[in-house]
Amino acid sequence: MRAVLSLIATVTAATKDDAYPSYKVHAFDLNDLNAATQQSMVQALDHHGIVAFQNIPNFPTLRRDYLQTAAECSNKAKDLDLLMHKELVDGTLRKTFSINMNGLDKSIVDRCPEYAAAHDQYTKMVDGVTKTFAAVMDDINPDFSSQLLSPVVVKGKHLDHFHAYSKPADVDPKKASAQLSLDIHADAGLAIVFPKANYFANVDGKLVEVTDPFETGLVIDIDGQLVKPDLDDDKLYLMAGEGLQSWANWGHQFRPLPHGMVMPNDIDTSIVRAFVGRMLLLQGDMAMANTGLRFEDYTKATTRHLEGDVSVDSVMSLACPPGRVLKASDSSCTLGIWVPGPDSNATKRQCMKLCNTHMDEEEEKCKELKCVKTGDVPNGGVDCWMLCVAHLSPTQCPAPGVETCNSKKQILECKVPRTTVAPISSPTPELTPLPTPEQLPVSSLDATPSSTMETALHPGLE
Repeated sequence: MRAVLSLIATVTAATKDDAYPSYKVHAFDLNDLNAATQQSMVQALDHHGIVAFQNIPNFPTLRRDYLQTAAECSNKAKDLDLLMHKELVDGTLRKTFSINMNGLDKSIVDRCPEYAAAHDQYTKMVDGVTKTFAAVMDDINPDFSSQLLSPVVVKGKHLDHFHAYSKPADVDPKKASAQLSLDIHADAGLAIVFPKANYFANVDGKLVEVTDPFETGLVIDIDGQLVKPDLDDDKLYLMAGEGLQSWANWGHQFRPLPHGMVMPNDIDTSIVRAFVGRMLLLQGDMAMANTGLRFEDYTKATTRHLEGDVSVDSVMSLACPPGRVLKASDSSCTLGIWVPGPDSNATKRQCMKLCNTHMDEEEEKCKELKCVKTGDVPNGGVDCWMLCVAHLSPTQCPAPGVETCNSKKQILECKVPRTTVAPISSPTPELTPLPTPEQLPVSSLDATPSSTMETALHPGLE
């Protein structure tokens, strides 16, 4: 597993029916920069945490081919063991392919050769752009004692995630009241690199590209207000994460950008939102400044933490700023290898699907089918996105309640010790606002908005 952390942020209150103001992202040609445009790019990342890269050869075709073939693969190869399924807080359904730098798993390549070819071409382009970006940042870095980005971009344990989002026909009214599908968070990877998402309509089992007529997609926090960035088909985007501030001294102090995602309840159930993003991460043997651990050891510690090992809680507290707790945003982090037991009539596919879903009904079916776990997916083939979420407030969890992480629901709950009368549970807690600017480190000041929301990969990611 390779962990990506996210930091919760609060934002100006908005509902799914709100029309978010538009925001124009500053765009740069990495191969045609002068001193002035270099400084403008640094300032854009310092102040807002997002930039666009333009004039990339053949980019629109690479982008569209990737999103089309990945969406088609997730649509037709529903039985693939490595296609992860998750229901988001508002009832949105998400399918995910999680891909490390070794590339697509053979099972995906065999079933979806068109996707494999598109993935190869698209990721080569991303490799080139991110290497150029890192070289530019290193070249204009005034701090000669700082770490260089280029070796990390070349050797880091980065993750590519493809997500296909859709709405079910019937959504629980309680879930439908959620303001965002993915709540506002700032990634604690180094940065996420992504293109504009594409939308497809599922027509008789085939995906047909459609425009986005809805208030859907990425929303970001600019100066304390949620806005919808105007994304173009021909540009690649980079959003800074927490890792560019706290994992090492990179010579720059780019703002980790709080962001979320919207899939309105009234969107047609045939619509699929296809998104791909790469999270830039450290090499496994690189030490993290904020935890003192090698990145590889840190990812192992996050896995143990999510599995309930309290011995690593002190490490996790170092990873999250004050007032945050680590939480998984994607069940894919604990993908197990499940097979039929001696007395089982199930298939391996049934065991893998039901036993890895982490939902009550499916887990009961897993037990009924007598599936047994034999191990985990080898070689880091499936990875997860994490979150640092805000603690429950005293109002949300009054004494003698104890804050408890429900790993199955991936939320914080307030539970009263058994010696008291009745437990108090907050299955969908309202989040505590972030500290005021006066309470935050200087590097986080312009990341502080003003209302309440949580969250994911994630991985995650948009």
